[in-house]
Amino acid sequence: MHGHQPPPRGVAAKLIVLLHELAAHREPVGVTHLSRRTRLPKSTVHRLLADLEAGGVVDRTGRRYALAGTPAWHGPGPQHEARLHKVLKPFLLELYQGTGHVVTLATANGHMARFLDVLYPRRFTDAILRTAASVPLHCTATGKAILAYDPAAAEAYLREVTLVRLTRNTIGTRRELDRDLVEARLRGVALDREEHLPGFWGAAAPVLGGRGTAVAALGLAGPVRGFQPAEHVAQLRAIARAASEAVLRLDVPAGGTTAFREPERSAQTGPDGTDPP
Repeated sequence: MHGHQPPPRGVAAKLIVLLHELAAHREPVGVTHLSRRTRLPKSTVHRLLADLEAGGVVDRTGRRYALAGTPAWHGPGPQHEARLHKVLKPFLLELYQGTGHVVTLATANGHMARFLDVLYPRRFTDAILRTAASVPLHCTATGKAILAYDPAAAEAYLREVTLVRLTRNTIGTRRELDRDLVEARLRGVALDREEHLPGFWGAAAPVLGGRGTAVAALGLAGPVRGFQPAEHVAQLRAIARAASEAVLRLDVPAGGTTAFREPERSAQTGPDGTDPP
């Protein structure tokens, strides 16, 4: 989706977008921020929030709003990462079997996307060996999918991180990254346009926890010649939704990403596939 995509139309659609945005935040947020993230006019956001507050759906603290009864956020600790991998492995295999392209599973560690697993055709072995086990979140579709579905982490990332470029296509400005994350959230998938590895592009969808905040991302990638991400978006989103349901059913800690906990010292497996994403 491009930056010119229109905002949601109809009261129901606007409420859904607004509620999803509120659910993704760990702390109360203001009207200006909600307006920017949802692309709704401030007057519309204010009116909808007033109705939701009157109905007991949201709480207001000063000029900031949050879903009523929102629990404190707790991100999954390192001891749960292996379990998360086991829960999501079948979905990784399903995506690979259904597409035959490079498939990755990533979480966030510090400011880096860390690849827990990668599946790929044998012909791409050399390309995979050129990628690192972890890369800056903004350089991959998986990292951007995680940031797009954790607005608080995205705000901290935009504020704190120097946007290094791995390729000439890597996003290099905060304004551009912020716009890309908004579009990824509205689209449901994040895109990688040769931003991690030249010649490869891809897409990634978030695996969501109990509050609609990403705990991981599933990525799909392939060479610019011969792979069209748009052809697989529906399948990618469907498998990511099923993976999210599995995370919730099995009670894997799922309140948010691990994006801003202290990075572990343990070695990680597998580089990202599409640039993998």
